[in-house]
Amino acid sequence: MALQFLHVDTVARSVPKKATTKRWALSDVLAEANRVDDACPHIEKPQMPTRLYGVPLSIVESAALRRANDARDAMGRRLRKDAPVMIAGVTSYPIRVTELDETTRVDLAAWEKRTTGWLRSRFGDGLASVIRHTDEEFPHLHFFVVPELTDAMSLNLEAVHPGIGARELAKRAGKSNKEANRSYCEAMRALQNDFHEAVGIFHGHLRHGPRRRRLSRGAYLSEQQEAQRRAKLMNKVENELADLEMLRVEVALNSRARERVDILEVENRSLREEVERKTLAAETASREAETLRKDKSVLRAAAAHSAKVIFHFVGLIVSGEEKYRSFFMSCPLPHGVHPEPWERLRLFLFGSKDTPDARARSRKRADDERTHT
Repeated sequence: MALQFLHVDTVARSVPKKATTKRWALSDVLAEANRVDDACPHIEKPQMPTRLYGVPLSIVESAALRRANDARDAMGRRLRKDAPVMIAGVTSYPIRVTELDETTRVDLAAWEKRTTGWLRSRFGDGLASVIRHTDEEFPHLHFFVVPELTDAMSLNLEAVHPGIGARELAKRAGKSNKEANRSYCEAMRALQNDFHEAVGIFHGHLRHGPRRRRLSRGAYLSEQQEAQRRAKLMNKVENELADLEMLRVEVALNSRARERVDILEVENRSLREEVERKTLAAETASREAETLRKDKSVLRAAAAHSAKVIFHFVGLIVSGEEKYRSFFMSCPLPHGVHPEPWERLRLFLFGSKDTPDARARSRKRADDERTHT
């Protein structure tokens, strides 16, 4: 019978003396869930639970006790030992452990994941721990919710327990105790419906059993088969939606990747242009440097020649030796000196127009005259 099972209850630090039903104290509940020795005599072969979410149960207990000790009631007094201070719940997978096969184990893992997700969304930060038991007839999960303290130092059970929240809201609205209790029951039915819509329906679990609606066995089996078909269809739709979402993300990523490629291409083109500009500038600078090196060499040679001219000129004036005079007979025009004053200087020094330059000019004039005749 694939019927969903979800049970939520409050837990106190001690059991009320006038309790009409069997109840366990907080430490006993957590000890049984944690498979502490002598705390679970009803289990033939106890096995350590597997934690699916949250903190170890020892930390859950210390946190719940610490908040219970710090909490105050509406009158500012410490809470009674039998006042509820924590929520404990259990939800069961409706296939026996001994009947699990490869297919149902895969479905069980998906059910655990979906159930844990629903618990987190339903109880938020108050959800302290979720554990798995497989040492009883049916695999099941235990979950524990520790309520926060309000600014007034009261335990905010209303925020995490839908039934208590609805009941107290009805009381504050001036409704009778009967109406408040009706609100409590409606809120808890809504919790069961929400769990079925978020979890059970995806695994073919029925919300109600046959007795509740007085169904015949045949009608109930038919409903179970329909629930299984509906679960397969919903899982198929869910998988297709997941595939579509992945495709949408992939398209978005590809679009962003293309945009990034375009940006990189623009940046690359800009970098290439910058490299070309810098290469051209470097080549121009290299040519200018080479020109400067050549000019420097020419200027250095010209300066050396000018110094040599000055040296021989001074030597000629001071000593009048023939070697100085001979130098000027064949000396080329110094750099930066106009030819006319240079020629006059040489005429002054040698007293004749029979200088190499004069002879060269005479030969040029004779050649020109022969050409014209």
